Amino acid sequence: MQQSKQEVQNYQEHEVDLRALFNSLVAGRFLIAGLTGFITILALIYSLTLSPNYQVTSSFTSAPSSSIANINRLTYLDETKNSIFTSFLTSVSSKKLQKNVFLENDFITVFNKKNDPIEDIDGFISNILRSIKINSPKLKANMALYEEPYSISFTGSDKEAISRYLDKLIEQANKENIMELSKLNKLKIDNRIEEISIERDLLLEQAKQDRLNQIERIKEEDLQKIRQINDQIDGSRYKAKVERLNQIETLSQAAELAKSLGVKDNNLNIFKGIKAVIAIDEYNNLPDWYLYGENALIQRVKLLENRKSDDPFIPELVTLNNQLNEVQSNNLLKSLEARQDDSPFIAEIINLDIEKIKLKSEHNLSGAKSINLISSSKIENISRSKRRIVLIAFIAGFTMSILLILTLDLFKPNEKEPLPK
Repeated sequence: MQQSKQEVQNYQEHEVDLRALFNSLVAGRFLIAGLTGFITILALIYSLTLSPNYQVTSSFTSAPSSSIANINRLTYLDETKNSIFTSFLTSVSSKKLQKNVFLENDFITVFNKKNDPIEDIDGFISNILRSIKINSPKLKANMALYEEPYSISFTGSDKEAISRYLDKLIEQANKENIMELSKLNKLKIDNRIEEISIERDLLLEQAKQDRLNQIERIKEEDLQKIRQINDQIDGSRYKAKVERLNQIETLSQAAELAKSLGVKDNNLNIFKGIKAVIAIDEYNNLPDWYLYGENALIQRVKLLENRKSDDPFIPELVTLNNQLNEVQSNNLLKSLEARQDDSPFIAEIINLDIEKIKLKSEHNLSGAKSINLISSSKIENISRSKRRIVLIAFIAGFTMSILLILTLDLFKPNEKEPLPK
């Protein structure tokens, strides 16, 4: 019985508390309405001053195989899709490149349409570009089969400006990447061309030295031949001289014999009626003293003694002199000595010249791409909803006003409690 009375008493107390709470809220209705309205109006004003916020995104993958093949067509480049794509990501992430694209394309004017004075240009640019992000693809199970795209995003209030900038940045990053590959290839080509020039000079120097050595060998061989021919000529002349001296001695003795025998004149009359040549041949066993006589023999001796040169009477001198003239006027030697350029006679130089011409025509990468652009400048409005802001402000203001009323009521003196004496 006593427990039942206690439960009734608790119920009555709770009923009184709820009624007192309701009465407090009703009494503070103007405060609730005012505070809620004030906060809601502030939120409405704030939402009206907010500028719209956009995010522009472009996605891309590594360059297509045809572009890689075009790049690797160059003599000294052997790049892969990954190496070229990595270079592009490094380039597009470069703060220096981002700033250069901003300045070179006059995006200061685009992003500062009111033409307000800018004291810190670097800070202005950095503040605008800080929202640029490179987003790598999420790992998926089928990435081995399909290449997931990377993306680059740029956030700002002017969707046209950020879209234009992002397109320019990707374009410039691709151009810079290809330009670096072209520079690398050109550097290697220039080094190879320099090597070719050195090799060419060495070949020319070697050929010149070989030609000079050949000239010396020919001259030495010719000198040896000339000495041999001159020795043969001297030998022939000496032989002819000895034969002439022997003939003089023989004829002198025959003349002495003819004188002692009284044969003054020749006895050629014995061959009258007979052809002299045949008769002499047939009777060549007749002694000279008898056949020619003293006078003729003495005359022949004088002719032999007065002869200044035996050369006209040496038949082999003609051949030897011809050989000597041929050696002395060696056409091959004259050609080698007169040659000014040895390059046409060096097969390796012809190949090097062809390689050089080919290298000079192989460093053009116009039209090559280092990425495959999947989507360009996809615009998304990421601004917060103004209605949502006002609604949240209304709920927050209403809740805060109720809590404020309850807090004030909590510290309000209880009317049922007796006043202190």
